[in-house]
Amino acid sequence: MLGLLAALSTPSEAAVQRMAFLVANNEGASNAAPLYFAEDDAIKVGDVLVDVAGYEPQDVHLVLDARKSDMLAEFGDLRDDIADAKAAGDDVVLFFYYSGHADEAGLQLAQTVLGYEQLESLLENSGADVRLAFLDACQSGTATRRKGGTMAPSFVFDVTEHLATEGTVIVTSSSSDEASQESDEIGGSYFTHYLVSGLAGSADEDFDQRVTLSEVYDYVYIQTIIGTAASAIGTQHPTFEWDLSGEGDVVLADLEPAQSALVFPTQLTGTFAVFDVGRSTFVGEVTAGGADRKLAVRPGRYLVQVRRPTHLYVAEVKVPKDGTINLAHATFEPVEYEEDTAKGAVEKKIRKARRPDTSVRLMAGVAAPTSIPVMTEFLPPVPLAGVAYKGSGRRGFWGVDVLAGGGPGQIAVPGASLVPVQVNTYWTSAGLSAGYQSPEWHNLQWSGGVRAEFLVIQRSFPGDSMAPDQSLVTVAPGGVWSAGWHPGRFLLDLEWHSSLVPYKLEEGRNAFGTRQVLLTVGMRW
Repeated sequence: MLGLLAALSTPSEAAVQRMAFLVANNEGASNAAPLYFAEDDAIKVGDVLVDVAGYEPQDVHLVLDARKSDMLAEFGDLRDDIADAKAAGDDVVLFFYYSGHADEAGLQLAQTVLGYEQLESLLENSGADVRLAFLDACQSGTATRRKGGTMAPSFVFDVTEHLATEGTVIVTSSSSDEASQESDEIGGSYFTHYLVSGLAGSADEDFDQRVTLSEVYDYVYIQTIIGTAASAIGTQHPTFEWDLSGEGDVVLADLEPAQSALVFPTQLTGTFAVFDVGRSTFVGEVTAGGADRKLAVRPGRYLVQVRRPTHLYVAEVKVPKDGTINLAHATFEPVEYEEDTAKGAVEKKIRKARRPDTSVRLMAGVAAPTSIPVMTEFLPPVPLAGVAYKGSGRRGFWGVDVLAGGGPGQIAVPGASLVPVQVNTYWTSAGLSAGYQSPEWHNLQWSGGVRAEFLVIQRSFPGDSMAPDQSLVTVAPGGVWSAGWHPGRFLLDLEWHSSLVPYKLEEGRNAFGTRQVLLTVGMRW
């Protein structure tokens, strides 16, 4: 502690810039069950770094739904930012965070893998003076075991706030043979929940309004063990590896400048859970008693609740911008456990995460036979328009569509004169489809599968009053392919339907093929 105070009181020749690189993907390898909260957890970490730890928003690089190529491309931009800071004479602290699947080979980014050795190489060659890596993934302890990482409730190392040295710290959510666990109770992983809570002030054990790396690790280690001890999977042990030198501890968050906060005074006792009502997320947990404790938060409405043997006691407070709320003045009301508003909001979020993505689309294009003779002699192309409803899960999709259209055209009747015959043609189809959907890459995605349609084709001959109207009604099997651009909730696709129509148009032809080429636009939720 004396080394930290000395470092903070000594003039520094260089400013310290803090940058963060946050990566998350709910999808792992093909045999891994999807996660619900990995990407949400990365957003929470980014929020606390900006709101509490003093990071500038432009210095926090967030890569969600990331594949290896996405991560490496964004990391190149980060390295450029670090190089600019170093050229200006500043020292740089890099905060790296990963949330997702992992195994003994490395971090699983959808169907791609970033090996641990490559990760360490990226960190070491980033140009930052101090690199702090937090890995929230199953078997992530492999990253530390290879270099003698340790499971322990405490560790101490030296590095000045002036960064007179450089080094790396890797903290993992579990050991090399353990699973890292998500919790439906807190709407996220245990490790990240306590990491965010600790950075916001829960880990400030000496009440000096500065949260250090060693305080955060101690807090996360103990709370993760307590939180997972009774789980069906078993206790989860965070690990660490470090290679640092210098004097003093690394300050991760300075709470002193935080203007919006909840204050837990000495007279309050118990462990209080704080829930952000507007964002439907747990913010942190604070064990009150012994001294005033401060939890930095965004302005907004919060539920603060403490568990008692028979009831919850809950207070709702509104934290103003640049203001603090002393919870000694809050009114805590008894609430039955089954009426827990915070738990209900998290459960709603879980149900939403478990539902497949769905979308509604408008479609427009053209339908025509695939055979040139059939198109020129029987069924000319017609414009189509319609709607589709599509659902997609981890890698598959299903959909329904209704299309209709028609108009005038010309055909050359076989065996007749060369004079074109005027014909009005109308198509109506209702299709069911299912198949494979690729992961998104830079908002680009393709899919392919099978489709069956109930098809009605009608013809009439306006120039020949003696020619009867004709109708074809059948079920036609086929396929569907699409490729498109999907930024955010917006969808823009080029879609192709093909069908084999079991209908005899002429001798030797018991079926003919059709195609529908469509441009689709839609929204998903």
